[in-house]
Amino acid sequence: MNTNLKNNVGIDISSTNQVITKLSELLANYQIFYSNLRGLHWNIKGDKFYDLHGIYEEYYNEIAEKIDEAAERIVILGGTPENNFSEYLKISEIKEISHVYDWKTGVQNVIKTLQFLVNKLRELHAAGIKSNDHGTVSLANHGIKSFEKKIWMLSAYSQE
Repeated sequence: MNTNLKNNVGIDISSTNQVITKLSELLANYQIFYSNLRGLHWNIKGDKFYDLHGIYEEYYNEIAEKIDEAAERIVILGGTPENNFSEYLKISEIKEISHVYDWKTGVQNVIKTLQFLVNKLRELHAAGIKSNDHGTVSLANHGIKSFEKKIWMLSAYSQE
């Protein structure tokens, strides 16, 4: 009897559970962040409106792609991604925001959220390494690189 069962991409099933859990947490956090970005995009007011309206749209479009990548990775590894916001709200550590009009409040929220997501991606990276899951490691690396650059740029933007 084979005790080292592998999934379709050749990774030991026993080692993918932690990765799937971390991907599921990431997916939930991405979904709430996406929703928050949409609200910031719609509600931003003041002299930074034009810049931030476009930035938030760029960010939520990128997060939409990352949502799909995380969900597909869960399926690739043999899991089932959640698709209900009621479940995302139970899992996500990012909290919903609403009616944020002030640009400084919005930008600080996005910076803090991106910092949080970088830490989640670092945890996912470590789990991927432990599982010899190069696809998940790559997903995490790309997210870390993208979000760190956004943190840097938004931090510079928000300095007066």
